[in-house]
Amino acid sequence: MADVNVTSDMIGRDRAVGASNFWVEIFSVAVFASAVSVLRTGFVFGLTNNLYHLPIVAGLYNEPQYADDRFIQSLRYFASGVWLILSGVERYFDNVPLLFLVLFFLSRLLSFVGFLCCASLLGITEQRDRIVFSLILCFVAFLDGYSYAGSGGLFINTFTHSEMANGVALLAIYFAARGRFTAAAIAVGITFFINAFFAVWLVLPLALIGIHFLLQRNMTIGELSSRVLIGLALCLPLAFAVLYGFLANPEFGRPFGIDYADFLRQYFPGHMLIDSMAPSEIVGLLAVTAIGALAFFALRQTAAELRVAYVGAILVYLIGVVVPFVTRSPFILNLHFLRSSTVIHLLAGLAIAALATKWLRRGKDATFLPTCLIVLFLSFDGWGSLAFVVAALVYALRTMESGPAPSYQRATGHLVLAATVFVAYPFAIRTDFNFNRICNEAIEEWGAVGAWARNNTPLNAMFLTPRRPGLDGSEVSTADMALDRASVFEYVSHRRVWIDHKRGGTSMWMPSYYQTWRSRLTDVDGLNSLDERLAYASRNGIGYVIDICQGPDAQSGALYRTKRLCVFSAGASEPTARKDASSVTERSPG
Repeated sequence: MADVNVTSDMIGRDRAVGASNFWVEIFSVAVFASAVSVLRTGFVFGLTNNLYHLPIVAGLYNEPQYADDRFIQSLRYFASGVWLILSGVERYFDNVPLLFLVLFFLSRLLSFVGFLCCASLLGITEQRDRIVFSLILCFVAFLDGYSYAGSGGLFINTFTHSEMANGVALLAIYFAARGRFTAAAIAVGITFFINAFFAVWLVLPLALIGIHFLLQRNMTIGELSSRVLIGLALCLPLAFAVLYGFLANPEFGRPFGIDYADFLRQYFPGHMLIDSMAPSEIVGLLAVTAIGALAFFALRQTAAELRVAYVGAILVYLIGVVVPFVTRSPFILNLHFLRSSTVIHLLAGLAIAALATKWLRRGKDATFLPTCLIVLFLSFDGWGSLAFVVAALVYALRTMESGPAPSYQRATGHLVLAATVFVAYPFAIRTDFNFNRICNEAIEEWGAVGAWARNNTPLNAMFLTPRRPGLDGSEVSTADMALDRASVFEYVSHRRVWIDHKRGGTSMWMPSYYQTWRSRLTDVDGLNSLDERLAYASRNGIGYVIDICQGPDAQSGALYRTKRLCVFSAGASEPTARKDASSVTERSPG
């Protein structure tokens, strides 16, 4: 009996050491991969949805000048646990760009931990293979930016809470595939805390994994239910924090007032309405889905649970296609079902990177050259390159049993790999670097204007910012698009903004804001000259107009200017208020 106990203890210690080594190895590769991925995408502070996040971090809704600003006040009910934690954090940590960069890296790290855990189920278990797998993932073009036909964030160049959910979602799928449903339920609870509708997308894939376990008789329904319930119970505090944020909103459940789909078409239908998608977006998603399906088929000897999850993710998206034709309920449409194409992209990227890693090992087989071409074309953007990947996959699957490849094919394959690593990958990095440089220049200009406004205008000053470029149908340059991103102005200046298009998203949880947003935006979009904008500002009590500098004559009347932005006085009478001298931040007008 003593020998049996000793043996049992040794097995337990070996398992503990093995589990510890697994996580250490996963984490070490994930840190390396995250660094490469961040180098590839770059980081920009203050883009797009940061318009919502930065006022929360600065706690602007607690400042007197925003007491009657419905947009800023609505951000009290922006019910993501991430921003509940970060609310007003600038009072304690004033280097918010550094904070966002750290969180950005941790978010990317979490994604790679999730990818590497799932990859272990597909046979990617050696450290060398994990490194190759991660490098391929870093440069998969359909994981760079936003998902097709749904616009879900993947490897993007700014920090937002939704992208933090990507890694946690992959971990939820991994734990469920391992039969660890308590851990999977906890991961779903954490996902709910980060982004509630992302957690909803996970329900069907995880449920199908559970059904798969039951059908394989690997678990009883009682065992499955008890494990899930324990995990959910442990997550109740996280769920309560988010649900309280929803329920505390005085407009929660209030009728929207107009057809919700009409509002979405006015604002941004890309997360919800399939009939608003460009054909190229739909073709792109079909190609990504086909790549994932073919890769999982080729990996069919491993991790059937991941294939089941992939089917579940596709079904969730198809539900999103149908839902707008069945109901116009804001509550249901706000689940952003089409945005769940994010999960399809993540699992397709996982499968194709794992398959390519395994096939690259077989350097003498007939699959080697097509695999090298797959890795190369995965780094190119567009549905044309995706179509080539699909074709190469089909060809490789047909030649899997053909035996060794001729030496010239192996040599060609190595040349393709060299071109991928030394040409295609640096080109991808440089392309994103150039785009980020343009964005950073625009952010710096807006920061400079914001600093001037905080130093030189009354606390209650109101600003009219430039209208969106391209409203007249003209082609819009990348620089113009970047300069339209005024997300940092209000955060830096602590001064109110009259309206912009992005603020319309507030209507999703604060319906009463819709009429304000729509009427103001319609008025402003109809103004075609600086004189018209100044006259409109004067009529509406807006003290200052920010415009794109048009030339020396226009610039001569500016109160302040940067390289491309000019600030003009509209001559409107505003309430007298002291300048915010107590909290002035010195910034270079650079």
